[in-house]
Amino acid sequence: MAKRSSLLAPAMSPQSRSEPEQNNAPAASPAAPTATVPRSSGKRPGKYHLGAYFDPADPTAEAFRVLAARTRRSHQDLLAEAIGELVAKYDADKQFGRS
Repeated sequence: MAKRSSLLAPAMSPQSRSEPEQNNAPAASPAAPTATVPRSSGKRPGKYHLGAYFDPADPTAEAFRVLAARTRRSHQDLLAEAIGELVAKYDADKQFGRS
């Protein structure tokens, strides 16, 4: 498969495209221990991402978008409700030993 060019390439100036990319990070010596840095959680610290990818033409995905629009609820709110009901359906607390 051929590599696609950036959609922004025409908007970029010729000067910025011709400059080689420079790595400003200091070179780490092989003997130096690497410190583990916790990953940044981005714009929502303290939150956990839970999601899935669907084909836009999937009837389930389309029904979900329509439901969100008709009820004027966010996708996050609808997913929280659905996951809560799924956990209750399978009685996960008892199955996993949480009483």
